[in-house]
Amino acid sequence: MNISTLNPWWENKEAIHSDKHIKELSNFKYVYHPKILNEKFEKGNIYTIRGPRQIGKTTFLKLVIREKLKNIPKESIFYWSCDNINSKNELIGLINEYADYCRIKEVKPEFILLDEITNIKEWQKAIKFAVDNNIVEGSCFILTGSNAIDLKKGTERLPGRRGRHGKDIFYMPLSFREYVRMVNPRWFEEHKADSYNKLKYSSSTLKILFERYLITGGIPLVINEYELNKEIPNYIYELYYSWIIGDILKEGKNEQTLKEIVKSILICYSTPVSWDSLAKRSSVKSHLTVSSYFELLSNLLVIFGCFFFDLSHNDVNYNKNKKIYFYDSFIIEMFSKKLNISVDREKIIEGIVASNIKQKNILEEVYFTKIKKETDFVFRDKKAIEVKYQNNISKEDFANKGYFRDFKVLSKNTFSRDVIPVYVYLFME
Repeated sequence: MNISTLNPWWENKEAIHSDKHIKELSNFKYVYHPKILNEKFEKGNIYTIRGPRQIGKTTFLKLVIREKLKNIPKESIFYWSCDNINSKNELIGLINEYADYCRIKEVKPEFILLDEITNIKEWQKAIKFAVDNNIVEGSCFILTGSNAIDLKKGTERLPGRRGRHGKDIFYMPLSFREYVRMVNPRWFEEHKADSYNKLKYSSSTLKILFERYLITGGIPLVINEYELNKEIPNYIYELYYSWIIGDILKEGKNEQTLKEIVKSILICYSTPVSWDSLAKRSSVKSHLTVSSYFELLSNLLVIFGCFFFDLSHNDVNYNKNKKIYFYDSFIIEMFSKKLNISVDREKIIEGIVASNIKQKNILEEVYFTKIKKETDFVFRDKKAIEVKYQNNISKEDFANKGYFRDFKVLSKNTFSRDVIPVYVYLFME
Protein backbone atom coordinates (compact mmCIF):
# COMPACT_ATOMS: atom_id res chain seq x y z
CA MET A 1 0.00 0.00 0.00
CA ASN A 2 1.09 3.58 -0.56
CA ILE A 3 1.48 4.88 2.98
CA SER A 4 1.99 8.46 1.83
CA THR A 5 -1.64 8.79 0.68
CA LEU A 6 -3.00 9.63 4.12
CA ASN A 7 0.06 11.63 5.14
CA PRO A 8 0.27 14.55 2.66
CA TRP A 9 2.26 16.67 5.15
CA TRP A 10 5.29 14.48 4.32
CA GLU A 11 5.55 16.45 1.09
CA ASN A 12 4.70 19.80 2.62
CA LYS A 13 3.91 20.65 6.23
CA GLU A 14 1.33 23.18 5.09
CA ALA A 15 -0.76 20.37 3.57
CA ILE A 16 -2.27 19.69 6.99
CA HIS A 17 -4.22 22.95 6.67
CA SER A 18 -5.90 21.56 3.53
CA ASP A 19 -6.94 18.37 5.27
CA LYS A 20 -10.65 17.61 4.82
CA HIS A 21 -11.37 17.46 8.56
CA ILE A 22 -9.39 20.59 9.38
CA LYS A 23 -11.10 22.54 6.58
CA GLU A 24 -14.55 21.43 7.75
CA LEU A 25 -13.88 23.14 11.07
CA SER A 26 -13.60 26.48 9.25
CA ASN A 27 -17.20 26.04 8.09
CA PHE A 28 -18.44 25.54 11.64
CA LYS A 29 -19.78 28.44 13.62
CA TYR A 30 -19.03 26.57 16.83
CA VAL A 31 -15.75 24.69 17.18
CA TYR A 32 -15.38 22.34 20.12
CA HIS A 33 -11.98 22.33 21.82
CA PRO A 34 -11.97 19.29 24.11
CA LYS A 35 -9.75 19.33 27.15
CA ILE A 36 -7.78 16.42 25.75
CA LEU A 37 -6.27 18.80 23.17
CA ASN A 38 -4.07 19.89 26.09
CA GLU A 39 -2.79 16.34 26.56
CA LYS A 40 0.97 16.16 26.02
CA PHE A 41 0.95 12.72 24.37
CA GLU A 42 4.48 11.82 25.33
CA LYS A 43 6.75 9.52 23.33
CA GLY A 44 7.11 5.94 24.49
CA ASN A 45 3.47 5.74 25.61
CA ILE A 46 0.25 4.25 24.26
CA TYR A 47 -2.95 6.31 24.52
CA THR A 48 -6.46 5.28 23.55
CA ILE A 49 -9.27 7.67 22.60
CA ARG A 50 -12.66 6.04 22.99
CA GLY A 51 -15.95 7.48 21.83
CA PRO A 52 -18.93 6.88 19.53
CA ARG A 53 -18.58 7.28 15.78
CA GLN A 54 -19.15 10.66 14.15
CA ILE A 55 -18.29 12.52 17.36
CA GLY A 56 -15.04 14.09 16.08
CA LYS A 57 -12.24 11.66 16.98
CA THR A 58 -10.65 11.81 13.50
CA THR A 59 -10.73 15.61 13.51
CA PHE A 60 -9.10 15.50 16.93
CA LEU A 61 -6.24 13.38 15.56
CA LYS A 62 -5.73 15.84 12.71
CA LEU A 63 -5.56 18.71 15.21
CA VAL A 64 -2.91 16.78 17.16
CA ILE A 65 -0.94 16.33 13.95
CA ARG A 66 -1.21 20.04 13.14
CA GLU A 67 0.14 20.90 16.57
CA LYS A 68 3.01 18.37 16.50
CA LEU A 69 4.13 19.53 13.05
CA LYS A 70 5.20 22.82 14.62
CA ASN A 71 8.06 21.18 16.47
CA ILE A 72 9.13 17.87 14.91
CA PRO A 73 10.11 16.59 11.45
CA LYS A 74 7.06 16.05 9.25
CA GLU A 75 7.96 12.42 8.43
CA SER A 76 8.03 11.59 12.14
CA ILE A 77 4.21 11.71 12.28
CA PHE A 78 2.24 8.84 10.77
CA TYR A 79 -1.57 8.61 10.47
CA TRP A 80 -3.67 5.75 9.17
CA SER A 81 -7.38 4.97 9.06
CA CYS A 82 -7.81 1.29 9.89
CA ASP A 83 -11.08 0.86 7.98
CA ASN A 84 -9.17 -0.79 5.13
CA ILE A 85 -7.01 -3.13 7.24
CA ASN A 86 -8.36 -6.65 7.67
CA SER A 87 -5.97 -8.38 10.08
CA LYS A 88 -3.33 -7.94 12.73
CA ASN A 89 -0.70 -9.13 10.24
CA GLU A 90 -1.64 -6.35 7.82
CA LEU A 91 -1.30 -3.88 10.68
CA ILE A 92 2.15 -5.23 11.55
CA GLY A 93 3.07 -4.89 7.87
CA LEU A 94 1.85 -1.28 7.86
CA ILE A 95 3.95 -0.37 10.91
CA ASN A 96 7.00 -2.11 9.38
CA GLU A 97 6.49 -0.19 6.15
CA TYR A 98 6.42 3.10 8.05
CA ALA A 99 9.57 2.13 9.96
CA ASP A 100 11.32 1.41 6.64
CA TYR A 101 10.19 4.78 5.30
CA CYS A 102 11.69 6.53 8.34
CA ARG A 103 15.02 4.76 7.83
CA ILE A 104 15.12 5.92 4.22
CA LYS A 105 14.33 9.51 5.28
CA GLU A 106 16.75 9.24 8.22
CA VAL A 107 14.19 10.42 10.76
CA LYS A 108 12.89 8.82 13.93
CA PRO A 109 9.25 7.69 14.03
CA GLU A 110 7.74 9.67 16.91
CA PHE A 111 3.92 9.69 16.66
CA ILE A 112 1.78 6.90 15.20
CA LEU A 113 -1.94 7.69 15.06
CA LEU A 114 -4.19 4.76 14.17
CA ASP A 115 -7.84 5.69 13.66
CA GLU A 116 -10.68 3.20 14.39
CA ILE A 117 -8.24 0.46 15.33
CA THR A 118 -11.05 -1.61 16.87
CA ASN A 119 -12.08 -2.53 13.31
CA ILE A 120 -9.12 -4.94 13.29
CA LYS A 121 -9.50 -8.29 15.02
CA GLU A 122 -6.74 -8.88 17.60
CA TRP A 123 -5.24 -5.45 16.91
CA GLN A 124 -3.56 -5.47 20.32
CA LYS A 125 -1.31 -8.35 19.24
CA ALA A 126 0.03 -6.19 16.42
CA ILE A 127 0.78 -3.30 18.78
CA LYS A 128 2.39 -5.70 21.26
CA PHE A 129 4.56 -7.15 18.48
CA ALA A 130 5.62 -3.67 17.33
CA VAL A 131 6.56 -2.61 20.88
CA ASP A 132 8.30 -5.85 21.85
CA ASN A 133 10.39 -5.87 18.68
CA ASN A 134 11.26 -2.14 18.76
CA ILE A 135 9.93 -1.70 15.23
CA VAL A 136 9.22 1.97 15.95
CA GLU A 137 11.24 2.34 19.13
CA GLY A 138 10.16 5.10 21.51
CA SER A 139 7.15 6.15 19.43
CA CYS A 140 3.93 7.44 20.92
CA PHE A 141 0.86 5.47 19.79
CA ILE A 142 -2.51 7.24 19.78
CA LEU A 143 -5.30 4.77 19.03
CA THR A 144 -8.98 5.57 18.53
CA GLY A 145 -11.97 3.25 18.50
CA SER A 146 -15.76 3.30 18.61
CA ASN A 147 -16.09 0.04 20.52
CA ALA A 148 -15.25 1.06 24.06
CA ILE A 149 -15.10 -2.44 25.52
CA ASP A 150 -12.92 -3.84 22.73
CA LEU A 151 -10.49 -0.94 23.12
CA LYS A 152 -10.41 -1.39 26.89
CA LYS A 153 -9.85 -5.14 26.68
CA GLY A 154 -7.21 -4.62 24.01
CA THR A 155 -5.17 -2.21 26.11
CA GLU A 156 -5.51 -4.51 29.13
CA ARG A 157 -3.66 -7.09 27.03
CA LEU A 158 -0.67 -4.75 26.78
CA PRO A 159 0.68 -5.05 30.35
CA GLY A 160 3.92 -3.14 30.86
CA ARG A 161 3.86 -1.78 27.32
CA ARG A 162 1.68 1.30 27.63
CA GLY A 163 4.45 3.44 29.10
CA ARG A 164 4.54 5.54 32.21
CA HIS A 165 1.95 8.06 31.01
CA GLY A 166 -0.19 5.96 28.65
CA LYS A 167 -3.89 6.02 29.48
CA ASP A 168 -7.47 5.75 28.22
CA ILE A 169 -9.35 8.92 27.31
CA PHE A 170 -13.05 9.22 26.51
CA TYR A 171 -14.28 11.54 23.77
CA MET A 172 -18.04 11.81 24.28
CA PRO A 173 -20.92 14.12 23.30
CA LEU A 174 -20.75 17.47 25.10
CA SER A 175 -22.25 17.83 28.54
CA PHE A 176 -24.52 20.83 28.95
CA ARG A 177 -21.73 22.80 30.61
CA GLU A 178 -19.39 22.04 27.70
CA TYR A 179 -22.17 22.98 25.28
CA VAL A 180 -22.54 26.40 26.91
CA ARG A 181 -18.76 26.88 26.79
CA MET A 182 -18.78 26.18 23.04
CA VAL A 183 -21.83 28.16 21.86
CA ASN A 184 -21.58 31.14 24.22
CA PRO A 185 -17.97 31.37 25.40
CA ARG A 186 -18.24 34.97 26.61
CA TRP A 187 -21.17 34.22 28.90
CA PHE A 188 -19.45 31.03 30.05
CA GLU A 189 -16.28 32.86 31.07
CA GLU A 190 -18.30 35.46 32.98
CA HIS A 191 -20.34 32.88 34.89
CA LYS A 192 -18.32 29.62 34.98
CA ALA A 193 -17.47 30.04 38.67
CA ASP A 194 -20.80 31.52 39.79
CA SER A 195 -22.45 30.13 42.88
CA TYR A 196 -25.99 28.80 42.91
CA ASN A 197 -27.27 32.10 44.33
CA LYS A 198 -25.54 34.17 41.63
CA LEU A 199 -26.92 32.01 38.85
CA LYS A 200 -30.44 32.73 40.10
CA TYR A 201 -30.15 36.18 38.58
CA SER A 202 -28.62 35.19 35.26
CA SER A 203 -30.33 31.89 34.51
CA SER A 204 -32.49 33.13 31.63
CA THR A 205 -29.60 32.64 29.21
CA LEU A 206 -29.08 29.10 30.48
CA LYS A 207 -32.75 28.31 30.01
CA ILE A 208 -32.64 29.40 26.35
CA LEU A 209 -29.47 27.42 25.72
CA PHE A 210 -30.94 24.34 27.39
CA GLU A 211 -33.91 24.41 25.01
CA ARG A 212 -31.45 24.28 22.09
CA TYR A 213 -29.42 21.54 23.77
CA LEU A 214 -32.59 19.45 24.01
CA ILE A 215 -32.88 19.58 20.21
CA THR A 216 -29.26 19.03 19.19
CA GLY A 217 -27.79 17.04 22.03
CA GLY A 218 -24.04 17.34 22.47
CA ILE A 219 -22.76 16.28 19.05
CA PRO A 220 -20.76 19.15 17.44
CA LEU A 221 -21.79 18.33 13.85
CA VAL A 222 -25.49 18.27 14.78
CA ILE A 223 -25.15 21.51 16.76
CA ASN A 224 -23.55 23.30 13.81
CA GLU A 225 -26.01 21.96 11.24
CA TYR A 226 -28.89 23.15 13.41
CA GLU A 227 -27.30 26.58 13.70
CA LEU A 228 -26.83 26.77 9.94
CA ASN A 229 -30.26 25.47 8.88
CA LYS A 230 -32.39 26.26 11.95
CA GLU A 231 -33.33 22.61 11.77
CA ILE A 232 -31.49 19.30 11.58
CA PRO A 233 -31.22 18.09 7.94
CA ASN A 234 -32.41 14.57 7.13
CA TYR A 235 -28.96 13.50 6.02
CA ILE A 236 -27.73 13.97 9.58
CA TYR A 237 -30.35 11.55 10.90
CA GLU A 238 -29.38 9.06 8.18
CA LEU A 239 -25.67 9.46 8.94
CA TYR A 240 -26.01 8.50 12.59
CA TYR A 241 -28.55 5.76 11.93
CA SER A 242 -26.23 4.22 9.32
CA TRP A 243 -23.34 4.28 11.79
CA ILE A 244 -25.28 2.31 14.41
CA ILE A 245 -26.79 -0.13 11.92
CA GLY A 246 -23.41 -0.66 10.26
CA ASP A 247 -21.74 -1.58 13.52
CA ILE A 248 -24.67 -3.81 14.50
CA LEU A 249 -24.47 -5.72 11.21
CA LYS A 250 -20.69 -6.13 11.59
CA GLU A 251 -21.38 -8.04 14.80
CA GLY A 252 -23.78 -10.41 13.05
CA LYS A 253 -26.89 -8.76 14.49
CA ASN A 254 -30.17 -8.02 12.73
CA GLU A 255 -31.48 -4.55 11.87
CA GLN A 256 -35.14 -5.42 12.44
CA THR A 257 -34.39 -6.98 15.82
CA LEU A 258 -32.46 -3.88 16.81
CA LYS A 259 -35.36 -1.63 15.83
CA GLU A 260 -37.82 -3.67 17.86
CA ILE A 261 -35.61 -3.67 20.94
CA VAL A 262 -34.92 0.07 20.68
CA LYS A 263 -38.64 0.71 20.26
CA SER A 264 -39.32 -1.24 23.47
CA ILE A 265 -36.64 0.81 25.26
CA LEU A 266 -38.21 4.07 24.09
CA ILE A 267 -41.70 2.98 25.13
CA CYS A 268 -40.35 2.25 28.63
CA TYR A 269 -37.84 5.11 28.67
CA SER A 270 -36.71 6.04 32.19
CA THR A 271 -38.88 3.23 33.66
CA PRO A 272 -37.24 0.24 35.41
CA VAL A 273 -37.48 -2.81 33.14
CA SER A 274 -36.22 -6.38 32.83
CA TRP A 275 -34.83 -8.03 29.71
CA ASP A 276 -37.88 -10.27 29.72
CA SER A 277 -40.35 -7.37 29.79
CA LEU A 278 -38.54 -5.68 26.88
CA ALA A 279 -38.70 -8.93 24.91
CA LYS A 280 -42.43 -9.31 25.54
CA ARG A 281 -43.08 -5.82 24.16
CA SER A 282 -41.65 -6.91 20.83
CA SER A 283 -41.50 -10.03 18.66
CA VAL A 284 -38.09 -10.84 20.14
CA LYS A 285 -38.56 -14.19 21.83
CA SER A 286 -35.59 -14.39 24.15
CA HIS A 287 -34.46 -12.16 26.99
CA LEU A 288 -30.93 -13.31 26.14
CA THR A 289 -31.28 -11.68 22.73
CA VAL A 290 -32.34 -8.41 24.36
CA SER A 291 -29.42 -8.60 26.77
CA SER A 292 -26.92 -9.20 23.94
CA TYR A 293 -28.18 -6.18 21.96
CA PHE A 294 -28.05 -4.03 25.10
CA GLU A 295 -24.44 -5.09 25.68
CA LEU A 296 -23.46 -4.26 22.10
CA LEU A 297 -25.18 -0.85 22.12
CA SER A 298 -23.48 -0.15 25.46
CA ASN A 299 -20.09 -1.06 24.00
CA LEU A 300 -20.77 1.32 21.11
CA LEU A 301 -21.49 4.08 23.64
CA VAL A 302 -25.08 4.52 22.45
CA ILE A 303 -26.91 3.53 25.65
CA PHE A 304 -26.09 2.67 29.25
CA GLY A 305 -27.86 1.08 32.21
CA CYS A 306 -28.92 2.69 35.48
CA PHE A 307 -28.97 -0.02 38.15
CA PHE A 308 -30.88 -0.48 41.40
CA PHE A 309 -28.99 0.52 44.54
CA ASP A 310 -30.16 -1.26 47.70
CA LEU A 311 -29.70 1.24 50.54
CA SER A 312 -30.32 -1.40 53.21
CA HIS A 313 -27.28 -3.38 52.02
CA ASN A 314 -25.38 -0.37 50.65
CA ASP A 315 -24.78 -2.22 47.41
CA VAL A 316 -26.05 -2.66 43.84
CA ASN A 317 -28.64 -5.33 43.05
CA TYR A 318 -28.16 -6.28 39.41
CA ASN A 319 -31.05 -8.75 39.53
CA LYS A 320 -33.57 -5.95 39.95
CA ASN A 321 -35.06 -4.11 37.00
CA LYS A 322 -32.83 -1.44 35.52
CA LYS A 323 -33.43 1.82 33.65
CA ILE A 324 -31.88 2.35 30.22
CA TYR A 325 -30.76 5.75 28.94
CA PHE A 326 -29.17 7.07 25.76
CA TYR A 327 -25.92 9.01 25.96
CA ASP A 328 -27.31 11.76 23.74
CA SER A 329 -30.78 13.19 23.22
CA PHE A 330 -30.24 13.57 19.47
CA ILE A 331 -29.92 9.78 19.13
CA ILE A 332 -33.30 9.45 20.85
CA GLU A 333 -34.78 11.87 18.32
CA MET A 334 -33.13 9.98 15.46
CA PHE A 335 -34.65 6.65 16.56
CA SER A 336 -37.99 8.32 17.33
CA LYS A 337 -38.22 9.48 13.73
CA LYS A 338 -37.17 6.12 12.34
CA LEU A 339 -39.57 4.14 14.52
CA ASN A 340 -42.41 6.68 14.51
CA ILE A 341 -42.61 6.86 18.30
CA SER A 342 -42.41 9.83 20.64
CA VAL A 343 -40.81 10.06 24.08
CA ASP A 344 -42.15 12.44 26.72
CA ARG A 345 -40.06 15.57 27.11
CA GLU A 346 -39.74 15.04 30.88
CA LYS A 347 -38.27 11.57 30.32
CA ILE A 348 -35.77 12.89 27.78
CA ILE A 349 -34.66 15.50 30.32
CA GLU A 350 -34.25 12.83 32.98
CA GLY A 351 -32.04 10.97 30.51
CA ILE A 352 -29.95 14.09 29.90
CA VAL A 353 -29.33 14.35 33.64
CA ALA A 354 -28.33 10.67 33.68
CA SER A 355 -25.91 11.04 30.75
CA ASN A 356 -24.33 14.18 32.23
CA ILE A 357 -23.76 12.25 35.47
CA LYS A 358 -22.36 9.27 33.55
CA GLN A 359 -19.97 11.37 31.48
CA LYS A 360 -18.08 12.54 34.55
CA ASN A 361 -16.70 9.01 34.67
CA ILE A 362 -17.81 6.73 31.86
CA LEU A 363 -16.46 3.67 33.66
CA GLU A 364 -18.58 4.36 36.75
CA GLU A 365 -22.15 3.08 37.00
CA VAL A 366 -25.28 5.16 37.55
CA TYR A 367 -27.84 4.12 40.19
CA PHE A 368 -31.43 4.70 41.25
CA THR A 369 -33.37 3.39 44.24
CA LYS A 370 -36.87 2.99 45.63
CA ILE A 371 -37.84 3.44 49.27
CA LYS A 372 -41.15 5.19 49.90
CA LYS A 373 -41.06 6.04 46.20
CA GLU A 374 -38.49 5.95 43.44
CA THR A 375 -35.52 8.33 43.56
CA ASP A 376 -34.07 8.92 40.12
CA PHE A 377 -30.35 9.02 40.88
CA VAL A 378 -28.38 8.07 43.97
CA PHE A 379 -24.67 8.03 44.74
CA ARG A 380 -22.57 5.92 47.07
CA ASP A 381 -21.76 8.98 49.17
CA LYS A 382 -25.45 9.31 50.23
CA LYS A 383 -26.38 12.04 47.77
CA ALA A 384 -29.53 11.87 45.68
CA ILE A 385 -31.24 13.66 42.81
CA GLU A 386 -34.93 13.66 41.89
CA VAL A 387 -35.85 15.09 38.48
CA LYS A 388 -39.21 16.88 38.43
CA TYR A 389 -39.33 18.96 35.28
CA GLN A 390 -42.61 20.62 36.16
CA ASN A 391 -43.94 23.95 37.39
CA ASN A 392 -44.96 22.85 40.89
CA ILE A 393 -42.82 21.01 43.41
CA SER A 394 -44.66 19.26 46.26
CA LYS A 395 -43.69 17.76 49.64
CA GLU A 396 -44.19 14.33 48.13
CA ASP A 397 -41.19 14.95 45.88
CA PHE A 398 -39.06 14.97 49.05
CA ALA A 399 -40.47 11.70 50.44
CA ASN A 400 -37.05 10.01 50.50
CA LYS A 401 -35.03 13.02 51.63
CA GLY A 402 -34.41 11.67 55.15
CA TYR A 403 -32.42 8.75 53.81
CA PHE A 404 -29.72 10.96 52.28
CA ARG A 405 -27.27 13.54 53.53
CA ASP A 406 -27.88 15.65 50.42
CA PHE A 407 -31.14 15.51 48.44
CA LYS A 408 -31.87 17.81 45.53
CA VAL A 409 -34.92 18.18 43.30
CA LEU A 410 -34.27 19.39 39.75
CA SER A 411 -37.18 21.52 38.60
CA LYS A 412 -38.38 23.28 35.49
CA ASN A 413 -37.90 26.81 36.84
CA THR A 414 -38.28 26.72 40.63
CA PHE A 415 -35.48 27.98 42.89
CA SER A 416 -35.53 27.22 46.63
CA ARG A 417 -33.25 25.73 49.28
CA ASP A 418 -33.21 22.19 47.85
CA VAL A 419 -34.79 22.85 44.46
CA ILE A 420 -32.72 23.89 41.43
CA PRO A 421 -33.78 24.30 37.80
CA VAL A 422 -32.31 21.40 35.85
CA TYR A 423 -30.38 23.71 33.48
CA VAL A 424 -28.70 25.48 36.41
CA TYR A 425 -27.74 22.20 38.04
CA LEU A 426 -26.27 20.82 34.80
CA PHE A 427 -24.27 24.00 34.23
CA MET A 428 -22.87 23.96 37.76
CA GLU A 429 -21.85 20.34 37.45
